[in-house]
Amino acid sequence: MAGRGSTAERRLRSVAGFVAATAGAQNFLGARWVPALLATTPARHRRQIALRLLALSPHYFQPDEHDRDAAAERNRRSRQILADDLLGRYLQPDDDVLDVGCGPGYLAAAVAPRVHAVTAVDVSRGVLACARVLNPAPNLEYLTVEDFRRSGRDVDVVYCIAVAQHLTDEVFARALRDWHAALRPGGRLLVHVVVDDPDWRTEAQWRADRGLVGRAKLRFARPTSRRAEQVRRLIVDAGFGELDLVPIVSLVDVDDDVAGQHLLVARRLDVAAPAPTPSRGLAVQVPAQAGPAERTGLERLDLDLDPMPDADAGRG
Repeated sequence: MAGRGSTAERRLRSVAGFVAATAGAQNFLGARWVPALLATTPARHRRQIALRLLALSPHYFQPDEHDRDAAAERNRRSRQILADDLLGRYLQPDDDVLDVGCGPGYLAAAVAPRVHAVTAVDVSRGVLACARVLNPAPNLEYLTVEDFRRSGRDVDVVYCIAVAQHLTDEVFARALRDWHAALRPGGRLLVHVVVDDPDWRTEAQWRADRGLVGRAKLRFARPTSRRAEQVRRLIVDAGFGELDLVPIVSLVDVDDDVAGQHLLVARRLDVAAPAPTPSRGLAVQVPAQAGPAERTGLERLDLDLDPMPDADAGRG
């Protein structure tokens, strides 16, 4: 009994810590005290405190990972493989790159040596503070989404891994428009997407779930699959073309959920948009074989504005 009580206590403390560190739906570690705590922690203890904070969130470590150092090393290894064997295929040494939804920065730090500069953005000031502690690099800067937008920077490549499946279609569409604006003419978009996966719910299915667990997941996680045509339409409407949907497993061997999903590759098109047609109104024609795309945004992901029906409205 004592052992079970001890486990329950630990879980309760973990939940309490997660709630205290959260600033709105999906803004994990967004509470103001999180970066303040790291700033006042002695340098020799800062890494361990950052890992303890990340362990409060369901997004960064797996639920059964009690060894935080081992979890950090797993993240580092898998992100290095993704940087080398997946994203590296599309990056050039002189590229300025934007990592959207960077989290604790393992992927941004792995990409940084391959390019001219990386700007890594997230909605959470707390997770950015952890990233600066755990994954610094000379050519890597961590910014909030708002700070990046105010900076007026543009980039050659925007990439987003393990985020777009957590966005509603409305937020995703806004994000795509922002990414298009951040890219230089001809710039490349690389987005990890979940497409036509029967094991994942659609947004409509999440909204129809009136159970407590379903409502909580809709608000805080909403791992969502989209139809290929639905994603393609969102991408094209945002001004992208030259779409290619590639199974990630065909490009990289990595022990990570993203291996069973897809990478959407697209390019910013800078052509005069034709007058919209009554049926579709697409600015550019896309070949039939082109596939979907998906991203997390340069738009504030304030999912409190996305209510569930009759109330307040999957990692890759």
